Amino acid sequence: MLLADALLRHLPLPLLQALSVPDTIVARTIPDRGVLEWTTGLLQILVLLLGVGALITLILLLRALRDAVQGMNKTLAKLTTDTAPMLANANAMVGDAREMVAMVRRDVEQVTDAAAAISDELLHAAESAAQRVDEVNAVLDVLQDELEGSAISAVATLRGAQAGARAFAAELRGKKKRRRPALPDASRSDAPMPRRRDAVD
Repeated sequence: MLLADALLRHLPLPLLQALSVPDTIVARTIPDRGVLEWTTGLLQILVLLLGVGALITLILLLRALRDAVQGMNKTLAKLTTDTAPMLANANAMVGDAREMVAMVRRDVEQVTDAAAAISDELLHAAESAAQRVDEVNAVLDVLQDELEGSAISAVATLRGAQAGARAFAAELRGKKKRRRPALPDASRSDAPMPRRRDAVD
């Protein structure tokens, strides 16, 4: 009987129901719990409590994080509202700076173009001036040659005239000597001194 009871205790309930006769009542006895079972139950309860505590802590942390995020959002919204005029002014200043840079760039390009044009004009003027100077030098060289030729011709003419005058003067003196019959007395004080030929020359 004890063996049958022991076997019945370890059989599963559906099997017991199948083996039992319909008018037989099956009673299952619950064994007494030992210390190990009580410890296991306490540990399960402790783990459950720790899980609940961790869940509550996590919920509190998430709420704190949500509050911090909301505070940051409010601060950012306030900063955005406060800095919106500053950003608008900064954008306007940046736009003005871009316009100024564009104007300066245009002015520099115009000055560069003007400087290039002036440089070209100066080079052209310098080339024209050099060409004119060369032409003037050529004219001066021709004039110098002409003046030298004229001066040489004038000097030659003057020398020829001078030589002719000397010859003419010599001819006149020769005629005068032939016309005089006698030489004047050198002892007379009023007699004129004869002229030296080289004095006339």
